Amino acid sequence: MMRNIRVKILGLLLILTPLSVWSQPEEYIRNIPAEDNPLELRMGFNLSNLTDVNEKEETISIDGILILAWKDDRLAYDPVSVGYSSDYQLGDYSEPARKTYQGDYAVKELFLGWRPHMVIQNGIGDRTVTYMSLAVWPDGWIVYGEAFNAIVETPMDMRLFPFDEQKLQVHILPALYRTNKLVIVPDDNLSNAWEHKTGIAQWKNQGFSYTERTIDMQTLSGASQPKSEFVATIHLQRMPQHFLLSTILPLVVLVCLSWIVFWMDEESLTDRINISFIGILSVVAYYFVIQDNIPSISYFTLIDSFIIVTFLVLAASVLVSVVVDKLNKSGRELLGDKIDKVSRWAFPTFYFSITIVISLIFFIVVT
Repeated sequence: MMRNIRVKILGLLLILTPLSVWSQPEEYIRNIPAEDNPLELRMGFNLSNLTDVNEKEETISIDGILILAWKDDRLAYDPVSVGYSSDYQLGDYSEPARKTYQGDYAVKELFLGWRPHMVIQNGIGDRTVTYMSLAVWPDGWIVYGEAFNAIVETPMDMRLFPFDEQKLQVHILPALYRTNKLVIVPDDNLSNAWEHKTGIAQWKNQGFSYTERTIDMQTLSGASQPKSEFVATIHLQRMPQHFLLSTILPLVVLVCLSWIVFWMDEESLTDRINISFIGILSVVAYYFVIQDNIPSISYFTLIDSFIIVTFLVLAASVLVSVVVDKLNKSGRELLGDKIDKVSRWAFPTFYFSITIVISLIFFIVVT
């Protein structure tokens, strides 16, 4: 008997719930404010921290704060009824809003108005929201903020590695609304730049900028959906000192030491070739280490050019050793000695000169 009564009550609640929702006053319906023109969503992005730059995967890890502001006349209220003074003027935002919602539950459940759902278009997975709050002013202006952390995939230009500068972008847009319903308006008053002067390891903060643009998203049927997108750009400059000292300098010293073959006796061909081949194998090993810091890219980089030049110079020293040995065996020792003497200054001059020329070409072309 009691079970049947419970089932009937539950069924009655299920029937009445939709009626109770649709019978709510219009100002509490969770739809975007209906206007003749698209809703202007004022938006700011605060980059509070950049925790990681992964060049290999072309991703960054960020801690940010998203701030949105819009006007919904349906949520306007009498300021006096909630504690404002009788001489309060609408539009005065110097005083805090009397209607505020702090935390996940309050914003999602207690606040009955509309709010946009923003997504990071180039994010990996969904961002983790750590805190959210919302405030409603008497004239219907709403300010919503959420703190989050996210992993963002952004292409990197590695052509000048390790002297590169990066413009890393975060693309944020509303999940459901086209430009005929909602348009993002960047607001300087809602955004703050990343102020950490030291940055993270090997990177220097060069500034922060943002803009709005319209993009066309294609559906499976081929239809185009124009949407308003907020693009935040993080400007970074690599500090190459550590990489130069830990990788490039030992490699250059190794190449210079390999040139001692030009001072060795003409009879020691095997020793000369062994020294040159040790240098070649070391260059290959260093190149594998360097590739661990670079994504799989289709274009040529500055460090690729440097490694190839180094490899060719060491290979040339092997050829010189073979030629000198052939000359000595044919009785032309004087010519072999002359080639060795010329190589003592020709190899260093060519190596450092071609490295400088290639570097200048890269900087001119890229910049």
